[in-house]
Amino acid sequence: MNILFLSPWLPWPPFDGARIRIFETLRHLSQRHCTTLLTSVRHPADIEQATPLNGLCERVITTVSSGQTRAVLRRLAMGSLHRMPLIESFHYDRNLAQILQRLTAQDVYDIIHVEFPFLVPYLASINPYSRAKKVLSMHNIESIRFERELHRLARNARRLLIQWDRFFFESWEKDAVRQFDGITVVSDLDEDWIQRHAPGAPVELVPNGVDTQYFCPVHASARVPSLVFTGLMSYPSNVDAAVWFCDEILPKLRRKLPALRFNIIGSRPHRKVLALGQREGVHVTGEVADVRPYLAECSAMVVPLRSGGGTRLKILQAMAMERPVISTTLGAEGLEVTPGVNILIADNPAEFAHHVLWLIASPEAAERLGKRGRQLVETKYDWRLCLRGIENLYDKLVAGERSHRASDLPKRERVPQT
Repeated sequence: MNILFLSPWLPWPPFDGARIRIFETLRHLSQRHCTTLLTSVRHPADIEQATPLNGLCERVITTVSSGQTRAVLRRLAMGSLHRMPLIESFHYDRNLAQILQRLTAQDVYDIIHVEFPFLVPYLASINPYSRAKKVLSMHNIESIRFERELHRLARNARRLLIQWDRFFFESWEKDAVRQFDGITVVSDLDEDWIQRHAPGAPVELVPNGVDTQYFCPVHASARVPSLVFTGLMSYPSNVDAAVWFCDEILPKLRRKLPALRFNIIGSRPHRKVLALGQREGVHVTGEVADVRPYLAECSAMVVPLRSGGGTRLKILQAMAMERPVISTTLGAEGLEVTPGVNILIADNPAEFAHHVLWLIASPEAAERLGKRGRQLVETKYDWRLCLRGIENLYDKLVAGERSHRASDLPKRERVPQT
């Protein structure tokens, strides 16, 4: 198939969950399809990072959408005038829209694949004569994420922004998903939401996964017990999780284990996360070239999330390396995990601390939990298994379109036999 793939970001380097999923999707599609990636970058120098994607895509086409404050405020102001959610206004680039219009006018595509519903304004730029099926990839339900975040925010400027965004986003998101011919989701929760608000739309469950060959068991001998939390550290849900863990859970642990280290690993750490690095036993790394050495040495991965949506790749990565995982219920949401078998679940500080101490004191139990986690990802969450659903959806949509085109052809008159 010929696929036009629209992404809000250049998925290289894949340093967060969204970029990892987009990169793995492109890598999977490259095996059987011809894909053109269309995206924007914030700085001209970022275009040089597209080189690793050239082997996966027939073409990589980028525009520069400035990330400078004045340019961002201009986009947000224009979006507000059109009653657009802030997140949608932030990502809209008129130059990218013009390129999309030109590509769909001059080339024939079977599928136009769109990452995230906030890119829906670009649909207006698709040539009206294009017969391509439009597929939306949902990483989470943003209105659910905003609702959860509001419960955790104090009355400050960010709360006002989230309330403003949520006011438009809740109804807008429902309208957005109805504009696509097919939708992929990462969890049963998201699938239920889509079926309620876009009844009749073909929905395919395409869960997040992990490269089980890259993330494989390699155990290093740790000098001191350590815990790891990974993710994009500017993401509000991750910031809240790191602060909550350091405020409410880590002090309980260090009273029993004074040498315990807590490694917060991820790019673009928020100022609140950077401040945590000043505390005893807390290490904020920022972006690292390879997270695997930290996972290999850790006593456990902790996922103290209290807000957010979608499913967490960090859990799957730790499991693939046979590291035990302790998570909140929300943190493990959408994954087919079994508490006490391949993961430990805790939703309050005392229970969370208890699980950590138990694992560190019981190496056999930690090893058993880790091995069962590895078994889970090998059978359910390897990317090669997870991403088959995208092609299933493509095939159904394209087969339906071909059938529709065939029915539009004039029927031949039957010549009577003599």
